[in-house]
Amino acid sequence: MESTTPRTGPSAGLGPPAGAARRRVLPGWGWAVIAALATAAAVLVQTSLILGVCAATLALVAAGLTVASALGPREPEPRVTRSINPAPLGSVREAIRAGPMGREDIVFLLDRVERASVRPNLPIRRPEEVGRIVSATDEEFLRYLAARVDDLEGSM
Repeated sequence: MESTTPRTGPSAGLGPPAGAARRRVLPGWGWAVIAALATAAAVLVQTSLILGVCAATLALVAAGLTVASALGPREPEPRVTRSINPAPLGSVREAIRAGPMGREDIVFLLDRVERASVRPNLPIRRPEEVGRIVSATDEEFLRYLAARVDDLEGSM
């Protein structure tokens, strides 16, 4: 559980706030470049043993950091979600209250929700099919609605 109290003391305000994501000082390839340059310096230094040992040590540390950055934790990929922008609730209520006149709006709303969620390639309904659904009896239309909603819920 993260504390909500502000930090106090001599280190207050220094460094990232608690819970902030850590930034890498160098990308993985940066450490590889430093390792390669330090290795070249260690090999090419001929006059001073101490400089050669320091360069070789730097090369080993940079190589280790290269491996650590390659094997270390990765930032998670952002999850892409499609947002469904259905009709406002008021227009759905109006369509239901309109009875047979609002059935077409309800059918098109269900089609829009289905395209936005589970079947983006759902073809546009032919006017004859919409006419058949709209002209159904109240009982048949309610069965159609129940089947469509069950199908949508089962697909999500």
